[in-house]
Parts: sequence; C-alpha cells; structure tokens
Amino acid sequence: MKPKERAAAARAELEQAILDYLRNHPEGAINNQIARELGLESDFDGRQKNYLSYSLLGGLMKRGLVKREDVDGRKPFKLA
Repeated sequence: MKPKERAAAARAELEQAILDYLRNHPEGAINNQIARELGLESDFDGRQKNYLSYSLLGGLMKRGLVKREDVDGRKPFKLA
C-alpha cells in the first residue's frame, strides 16, 4: 500500500472512532475531551493543541456528519 493510501485508511479509521465516540455521547463533547479520551492528545507545546482531532472534526462537519451547537457558552460537537 502506498503512503497516501495508508494515510487515507488511517484517517477513515480515526474519523470512525470519533463518530463512534459521539454516538456514545449524545450530549456532545468538546475537542479536548474527544482527543483525551481517544488518546489523540497532542504533545506539541505550542498554541495549536489537539489539532489532529480538531481537523478530523472539521472534515466530518464539512461532510454533514457532525454539527456544533452553542450550549450554555460551550460548543460541543454532536452527531448531525
């Protein structure tokens, strides 16, 4: 398998893990919670913490699989 194909397969697996996580948390979850509980937390010391999970969530939102709602000042991600 070529590197690009491996990356696409890995991305699909990570996205499915996020969808499964949100299915089990109908109240929704914020990015940091998702990253922490799925073991995707960033070790980066800069400002862009947990960008991998945030990027994956953005792709899921763009495809209409995940939405974000304002709930008491928080914006949890939920299944669409």
